[in-house]
Amino acid sequence: MENDKTLLTAPAPKPKHTAKKRKETLFLICMLALPVLQWLVFWLYVNFSSIMLAFQDQRTGEFTFTNFAMFWDSLISPYGEIRIALKNTLIYFCTSLFVIMPIALVISYFLYKRVIFYKGFRVIFYLPAIISGVAMVAVFTNFIDPTGPLGTIVKLFGGEIPPEGLLGRPTTATWTIVAYCIWTGFCGNILLFSGAMARVPIDVLESAKLEGISPTRELLSIVFPLIWPTVSTQIIFVFTGLFTSSGPILLFTNGNNDTTTISFWIFSQVYGNGAVGGSGSYNLVSATGLCFTVVGVPIILFVRWLMEKIPAVEY
Repeated sequence: MENDKTLLTAPAPKPKHTAKKRKETLFLICMLALPVLQWLVFWLYVNFSSIMLAFQDQRTGEFTFTNFAMFWDSLISPYGEIRIALKNTLIYFCTSLFVIMPIALVISYFLYKRVIFYKGFRVIFYLPAIISGVAMVAVFTNFIDPTGPLGTIVKLFGGEIPPEGLLGRPTTATWTIVAYCIWTGFCGNILLFSGAMARVPIDVLESAKLEGISPTRELLSIVFPLIWPTVSTQIIFVFTGLFTSSGPILLFTNGNNDTTTISFWIFSQVYGNGAVGGSGSYNLVSATGLCFTVVGVPIILFVRWLMEKIPAVEY
């Protein structure tokens, strides 16, 4: 009887799957501990004082919302620096998303199909990433000069470039830099898209070819869905730089002629030509960065959720 009571009161053995799940949970915690600790130390701790600057008066250090009021005034003013910087930043963002990426996708497709002289075109499109940015800007600046090749071409058609040049006018300076960004912005996307297209099964394309499919339909109906994970990842990356999109402003205009962007404006405020390296408006810069972060993070998370809702083709 005593043995029976002992058996009745003894704890039941724990299921093996519970112990396995506990080990997996412990493993995940250990793996995530390092990146979380790194974020706490190297981002939160380092940037904590910068975040607090947004709520401090520049002269007295007292708690205030004046910096956010200054940010809002500059944002809604027709001639505010932040308003101009935001407009230019969105121009560069839309250029990356709606111009550079689609054109790079088409170029990658033609390189993938091995059109005539495709190896030469590949080198041409990779050159901007190989040659120094300073050299590329110098070449482009000389090309668009009123006395340069572009000026000569325009004169042949009866036109004329303004004496101050395209970079010397607020109405054309930003769009000129945008044209340079388009010219030099294909390399990264072409590398990724070409790598993704190289994994497309040849059997699928050969079967479609037997059915008489056109190149346009092949790209849109077969290749594009098969490389969608790469495309969606690139779209998320572009949205990650929503408020940091910019061009080589420092090399072209140094922010003059209404060409500044948010990232260049922050750079000029901190490292510009002021008495202490910049303007000293660190509190305003902190408030500006905090506001754009609060707006940008939900947008990025929503875009990521939206991209994940589109099913990827398994192959």
